[in-house]
Amino acid sequence: MEFYTENNVIFLTGGTGFVGKTLLEKILRSLPQIKKIYLLLRATGDEMLQGRVDQEIFGSRLFDTLKTQYNNENEFYDKVVKKIVPVQGDISLERLGMSERDLEMIQRDTTVLVHSAASVSLMDPLNVALELNTRGSLRTFDVARTLPLLKSLVHISTAYVNSPLEGQRVLEQIYPFQYGNPEEIWAMLSAMSSQQLDVYAREVVLKVHPNTYTFAKSLTEHLIQTRFRDMNLPMVIVRPTMVGAAISEPIAGWTEGLSSCNGLILATALGVAQEWEGDENKTQDVIPVDMLCKSILMSALKGDRTLPGPPVFHVGTSGLSGPIGILMCNITEQYWQAVPPPALRVSNDIRINVVPSKHFKEHFQQRFSEDIEAMYGTDRAKAKRAQKKLARIYMITTLYKYFQVREWFFDASNAMALDEIAPLELRARLSTLIDWIEYGHNYNLGVHEFILNESVDRSLRINYRFTPRTLPFVPTQQVASAASNRSDERNDRDASSQIPAKL
Repeated sequence: MEFYTENNVIFLTGGTGFVGKTLLEKILRSLPQIKKIYLLLRATGDEMLQGRVDQEIFGSRLFDTLKTQYNNENEFYDKVVKKIVPVQGDISLERLGMSERDLEMIQRDTTVLVHSAASVSLMDPLNVALELNTRGSLRTFDVARTLPLLKSLVHISTAYVNSPLEGQRVLEQIYPFQYGNPEEIWAMLSAMSSQQLDVYAREVVLKVHPNTYTFAKSLTEHLIQTRFRDMNLPMVIVRPTMVGAAISEPIAGWTEGLSSCNGLILATALGVAQEWEGDENKTQDVIPVDMLCKSILMSALKGDRTLPGPPVFHVGTSGLSGPIGILMCNITEQYWQAVPPPALRVSNDIRINVVPSKHFKEHFQQRFSEDIEAMYGTDRAKAKRAQKKLARIYMITTLYKYFQVREWFFDASNAMALDEIAPLELRARLSTLIDWIEYGHNYNLGVHEFILNESVDRSLRINYRFTPRTLPFVPTQQVASAASNRSDERNDRDASSQIPAKL
């Protein structure tokens, strides 16, 4: 591919994360013309730096397919491993924590910068989300401005910067900032203490955005827009939706970590949770990670300093053929009912039921009434165990509720148009309908193989059936009476309102 033949030195942040690591593997496997990849890594000393490359990168099973293309380890090392130049640094530090020597090194020949580093936690306090996802990005852009040969900077954001636009067709553009002037908001937030930021998050941010992650990513995009001309960077913004397991490359089902759908699948596999707050009829916009990585690499072609603003690319499936919740719920449940139980399974109650939001708390209290009684009991040890159990289950089953009860339709015209002109090795086939039954099966198989680290039967075929998963809520006299008794015994405390507070 001509672009990467001419621009063959890449600087990558976030290379040990799910997306960054998969992107790195794709570059090494499909773009042999790339001569060097600078990889920003947190470490103390050169030995630990190389150790992270050997263990977290090339020690991953993600690279097994690539390794088979070479005759032996020496050849793999000479032709692949040597391309990786680990750079000690940290996006939470000025100049990304790089030494003067390392900064001068990347300035000599870097032509493409892909900024993938981020905290994707939905539970970060606002100060952490801003430090890593906004200030860390701005630091990266400052470094990018010192790279004289830079031809493209790809900033990986998220489609859910526009989460308030639920139910709408969301275009590939930067919409007005809901909180006011982004520069003024950033200046105000930068002057706040952690405690003040907590209050701002609670009273302002979380009334518009579902979490601090999407807010910080949104603020970053708006700062990019206001500073675009002054920064003079050939920047593009890639907005993935929920990133899921690979559809085919380097192997169907490849995944790692606990974000996106992985947490739900794992909790079901182990029998940890059975009932989830959500709506089974909503479209779930999942983009396979290998399709995303191809789109990221193609988006770099559109970096242009002369444009009035950064091109934006949605990479998702809701605009064409995203799966609905009922399909993924049935596949996940039936896969784990069909395979031998994982070694870490804690319960054989393997099912997925969906409970509408308006009944979820009542249903939760009803199902776990005995644990709730114990939590308010006089046995302090038993109460502590019960609270810990309930907190864990409640967190797991409600963490993604915002996305499970809503749907968006992300227009991907820019990404699709770029995909149409992509060479074969980088064509994501964004306009091709995905076989979601096959994908869902391979996704669960991938969690089984790569996260639980168990042997799987890739020849396994399951005749999946699709039935409604919504669980009707029927209050019971016993639970209502128990709640009333607790209220009387504890100075009229309302147990129904206390449970979420404790959780």
